[in-house]
Amino acid sequence: MNFQWLDMKRIFSMFIGTLLLAVATNGVLVPSKLLSGGISGISLLIHFLLDFKVSLLVLLLNIPIFLLGLLFLRKTYLFYSLLGMLMLSFWLEVTTTLVIPTGNILTIVLVGGVIHGLGSGIIFRADGSTGGTDILAKIVNKYFSINMATILFSLNLLIIILSIYFFGLDIAVLTLTTMFISSQVTNFVVDGINHKRTLFIITNAQNYQSISDAIIREIHRGVTVIPAMGAYTQEAKYILYTTISIREVAKVKQITLKYDPKAFMTVSETSQVVGNGRGFIHSPK
Repeated sequence: MNFQWLDMKRIFSMFIGTLLLAVATNGVLVPSKLLSGGISGISLLIHFLLDFKVSLLVLLLNIPIFLLGLLFLRKTYLFYSLLGMLMLSFWLEVTTTLVIPTGNILTIVLVGGVIHGLGSGIIFRADGSTGGTDILAKIVNKYFSINMATILFSLNLLIIILSIYFFGLDIAVLTLTTMFISSQVTNFVVDGINHKRTLFIITNAQNYQSISDAIIREIHRGVTVIPAMGAYTQEAKYILYTTISIREVAKVKQITLKYDPKAFMTVSETSQVVGNGRGFIHSPK
């Protein structure tokens, strides 16, 4: 087998990310009888009910999922998912005796959610995976065009319902709170706090060049010019498309109104931008 194509940065990120997931699971969730999302959550449920090893359950429950993935998904994605799953199972076994001393419910929820979210965020930012429900969600999304977030939410909702049934409402609420904190931390790690704004500026043929030149010159951002036509007036129009930081929105508004007081502008939140540009995630070469 040729290992030259392996992405060592991705593997290292998954190594650290799965360690953090294991620390959150064994150090906080298990002692507090809280569940997590996905296959890990199902493994914890079975562990609490039947006292099976979480590390072994993660491994066993993933076997049929990976066999299914072999039929429908890219082998490269499955390889890294398998690697991530094996790392997680390994760290869960190594950290079995680890317990983070927590006596307050708020501390339990925050510490568990933050550490779990950090681990997930590091893995997702490196385009990694630990298999499980991620593979199921990808298969369903690929063949039925159902949003992956919707699929994962539905599976986690099932875990919450099972938590209510077996452990009561209080534990289920704490589990849900931990999941929410984890998801927010994950989003923060993946997207950061520097969210961008995408602008569409509709202006006329006389002013589009002045506006785009001023944005390039004063904001130092690229602009894409799209020819268009007003449906009602049948007049020639131009759409200026650009992505900027939040702080630059007011300046672009001033530039636009300076050259065309009648311009039409929409501003949309953009959580992540991939490409060449200041503050963007650079595309791999």
